[in-house]
Amino acid sequence: MSKPHPRTPTTLQYALLGLLGRRSLTGYEILKRFTRSVVFFWNARQSQVYAALDRMEQLGLVTSRVVVQQQRPNRRHYTMTAAGRAALRGWLEGETPAQPVKDEMLLRVFFSDPLPARQVAASLLRHGKAHERVRAEFEAIRTALEERYGPIGSTADRPLAFRYLVLEQGIRFERMYADWCRWAAGALERVRDRAHTPERTGADLIVSAAE
Repeated sequence: MSKPHPRTPTTLQYALLGLLGRRSLTGYEILKRFTRSVVFFWNARQSQVYAALDRMEQLGLVTSRVVVQQQRPNRRHYTMTAAGRAALRGWLEGETPAQPVKDEMLLRVFFSDPLPARQVAASLLRHGKAHERVRAEFEAIRTALEERYGPIGSTADRPLAFRYLVLEQGIRFERMYADWCRWAAGALERVRDRAHTPERTGADLIVSAAE
């Protein structure tokens, strides 16, 4: 995968532009909004967020000003520039390619044949419960939003309607993953533990459908 041009915003920087789309925010406000929403589907550390904001100012995507406060730390306010707004609009109108999967649980399962099937099944069930907890958290967020603003089909808050779409994807993904964990654990009940693995197996032949 080719690296972005040094003057091309990163995906994290586009996300921060999105948070600045409605009004100016302090660095703390940006981080707070990021950790309450975007972090669920685009993870970044606090240090990465602030480093991205500094780089965005260098690129002319945002401006900042320091507000001096008495007896409290000074606050830096960030405002999106016309160039930043144009960059965000261009990114939103672009196509999103299917992203390669990086999932440590799938990687562990893929190579788990040296372990007893029951051990792997137990690990899958524990992992599935973790996804159930996340799903329950997302559903609680959806319920609270619907009670306050109404469901997606009737809310008067247009930006919120798009947030609903992403939240629903998260709920469906977590449900799917938990279902798969339970199915996989059940399937392993039919897998016999063997002390010997053939030198060559069908697993060696798993290739892309395009090959």
